[in-house]
Amino acid sequence: MTALPQPTADNARQRADMDEFGYCIIAEAMSLEQTARVRDRLIEQKTAEEQLGESRVLDDGKQLVRFLVNKGQEFLDLLRPGPAREMATHVLGEVYQLSSFNGHIAHPGGETRFHTDQFWMPPPVRAGEATPLKPGSVTRGGNRGHHVVGEPNTKRKWIAPAFTCNCMWTLDDFTAENGATIVVPGSHRFGRQPDHALDEGANWVPAACPAGSVIIFESRTWHSTGANRSNSTRIGLTVNFCAPQMRQQENLLLGTSPQVLEAADDDLLALLGFKAWEGYGGTESSAGFVQRGEYGLGKLRPQ
Repeated sequence: MTALPQPTADNARQRADMDEFGYCIIAEAMSLEQTARVRDRLIEQKTAEEQLGESRVLDDGKQLVRFLVNKGQEFLDLLRPGPAREMATHVLGEVYQLSSFNGHIAHPGGETRFHTDQFWMPPPVRAGEATPLKPGSVTRGGNRGHHVVGEPNTKRKWIAPAFTCNCMWTLDDFTAENGATIVVPGSHRFGRQPDHALDEGANWVPAACPAGSVIIFESRTWHSTGANRSNSTRIGLTVNFCAPQMRQQENLLLGTSPQVLEAADDDLLALLGFKAWEGYGGTESSAGFVQRGEYGLGKLRPQ
């Protein structure tokens, strides 16, 4: 194994890191000025939502500011084509869509929650082998480790490809002390989900990097928000892209504001899910872009 990923602007190095380790770090993806503007906008939004009683703090102590597509041009600018989108193409292929876009705030004392972003994928089986977990029976807690695929250290010969790609934009310096995202390098090849009871001793490493970077990991990579042992919050944004076959984590077709849609170009509309793909996502007569209020034909009788 070569040296672990470090922040780099070299696209070839980024792709090689993703292929070998399941993650990469893009250096200087935002200027210091842009990083400050985005951070200020997120804090402003967070404070206003807290005043309305809309704060979302998870049981691990992490706070979310959700559905950022509606909450400022500062956030929408991060969806434009650039190095992060190029890496999404490398992982997912030419066509993909936005799955979710959230602010992630790691408060002091926050805990880890080992997971992948592909917990819903049942493990592949050999021909003639019984399926251990039906797709519609998957739960976050039920598809983990030896409970599904055998002994805890077993690595599967057959594994599913990655169906999502997560981009963590760092609005603060990410360090081992303040809760930087932690990953297990190479875990995208393990073929199973991490289990807190089994995998606390795995090779967890912090994806440390300066503010303005982007940590990108594919959906099979084991990761977690790190434990924040500092006295300050650690703030980032997660932009999660998914393959066009997949259900989006946020219902962007329903929830995106009319103001955002009115100003959206074709690239953003496609990311949001308003473009049909290979016979999926269209209405009765649409094979291209769809729009709200567009319905299939109703009950008819010949004249």
